Amino acid sequence: MTSEPTYRVRSPGRVNLIGEHTDYTGGYVMPFATDLHTQLEATPSSAVEVASDAVETTYTFETDALELEDDWIDYVKGCYAILQAEGYEPGGFTGELSATLPLGSGLSSSASLELAVMGFLNEAYDLGLSRERMAVLSQRVENEHVGMSCGIMDQFAVALGQDDHALMIDTETLEYEPVPMPEGIRVVVFHTGVSRELVDSAYNQRRETVERALAKLGVESSKAVSEDDLDELSALERDRLGFVVRENNRVTQAKAALSDGDLEQFGELLVDAHRDIAEHYEASCAELDYVVEQALEEGAYGARLTGAGWGGAAIALVDDEQADAFADSLAAAYRDQFPDLDPATYPVTPSAGVQLEQVE
Repeated sequence: MTSEPTYRVRSPGRVNLIGEHTDYTGGYVMPFATDLHTQLEATPSSAVEVASDAVETTYTFETDALELEDDWIDYVKGCYAILQAEGYEPGGFTGELSATLPLGSGLSSSASLELAVMGFLNEAYDLGLSRERMAVLSQRVENEHVGMSCGIMDQFAVALGQDDHALMIDTETLEYEPVPMPEGIRVVVFHTGVSRELVDSAYNQRRETVERALAKLGVESSKAVSEDDLDELSALERDRLGFVVRENNRVTQAKAALSDGDLEQFGELLVDAHRDIAEHYEASCAELDYVVEQALEEGAYGARLTGAGWGGAAIALVDDEQADAFADSLAAAYRDQFPDLDPATYPVTPSAGVQLEQVE
């Protein structure tokens, strides 16, 4: 009797360089996949038994028993639920999850887990899914099974990332273009230690406002709007959609700056993006604002909040040889300013999307 093969899947996290709150209105984003990653080592079996090193828990379930558990296993079950809804019938697996990607770090550990499971099931059960298709299905795991109203950016970056490149993605068409990252620079992720407890309600309010504004203007994509079109909207709608319109423009300018190796211009765009989202989208907080301004004091080319905001993480762009010292100095200054918070820093490198190998 032939034993089943064992596969090892390496699924990265993601950092969004610029293009925040644009992906649910068909706008532009520019993320990259990180070298920090989730690893799944798994063997096909009839049911699912999967253990997580990070939280020291093990779950077992049959592939037709997909009720929510309000825990990380829901992302695994969701992969089965969405695949089954699309007519696929993958079997189970026995597997172990480990990670260098910290949970709750603002680096999209959820999309990383989804693509680890999708990547394994695609290979082990010969589903024939493209990377783009795995990304779209993984977004549906989040939207339809787990109940998180996210755009496509995280899953797309995790599935399609490239070494030493960011991806400029049109979230309306899913067309994308690799953007080379200049040599000798590093992105430092700074997690503020501020939990994003209000993020769901605040995010949903912002999304409803910009979608209502687009409907008033008779368009579906924020890319079809210029600032001159905003006059017929309410003051709040002008603020919210105006930020998104300007952010789309910044992404296209950021692509040009990176392609030209113009770090000064790229850094200025990051700072402009942060100040705009803080003022007009009201998605920042005192801690994130401090990190951005202090990062500039410490010599960063630029910095901004990354992710939804209201806590969570910021990024700073620095010279590679200064990255570790910069991170330590910024963390020390932050602890002095906010002694009750416990920040964390993660220097990250643009890396390839989800990778799989057969190990035995």
